[in-house]
Amino acid sequence: MNANDRDQSDLKPGPAAAGGIPAGLPGTASLRRLPLSATAAIDLLAVAVEAAADTGGPPESVANIIREWTTTQSLDPAVGVSPAPIVVPLYGCLVAWSAGRAAVVGPGERLGQLEEAVADFATHEATLRDAEQRATALLDTIEADAGAAFEIDHASGDRRIELSARYREAVAVGRRLAIVAPAVHAAPVHPPTLASQLGERLRERARLVERHELAVGRADLAERVAEACGQRAADSSFARRQTGLEWAIVVLLVVQTALILVDLLARRGSS
Repeated sequence: MNANDRDQSDLKPGPAAAGGIPAGLPGTASLRRLPLSATAAIDLLAVAVEAAADTGGPPESVANIIREWTTTQSLDPAVGVSPAPIVVPLYGCLVAWSAGRAAVVGPGERLGQLEEAVADFATHEATLRDAEQRATALLDTIEADAGAAFEIDHASGDRRIELSARYREAVAVGRRLAIVAPAVHAAPVHPPTLASQLGERLRERARLVERHELAVGRADLAERVAEACGQRAADSSFARRQTGLEWAIVVLLVVQTALILVDLLARRGSS
């Protein structure tokens, strides 16, 4: 697949990525910004080169530029500074990925498969990363929520609304993790393809399985704590209503007894 064919592929590019193509790359390089979700996107750099005869991969000068470019601080404020990029050499091609940038280098007929594999992986990784951040934020509130569970009798209405929102957030995070689970735990494809092997290596080196399991554990813990707080709030509310009803019955019995005594005294006085 050549550069013109890629423009007509199912990968629908967004606006041109800011920053431009790094200097030193051949004229076949193209840069696009691919939206991954409503809040996440990635700059995807594609460079068509012929594999070097001595190494079987792209020229070392191109590889160095790609590594440096993907290590550079992301232009997306939501991503911030990316960690060291994941670099995967594969069948004469080179793929580098970081949280906000990715690059594929290789023969033009292979770039389409590599771009699709990178876009698919980046979409699932962005979903998982968002769920990780939300699960971590929930985990930071667990201690305070656990303490509030034993002070629910004195909790304000705003505090109870906050606890309810926390439970809904934990359920929402768990839902996102459940949706992305099949992609994270996908079994190897047989027979393997270039795209499937790249996806497997990216998932392995990005440790998606371990990260997913950790995020699931955090979300589950946050959900259990929020559910316990809600249950204690419900029990406390029921106990208060029951106590109020019991006191109302006691007052009615006292009033009824007093009325009976007054009636008896009135009858004795009249006799």
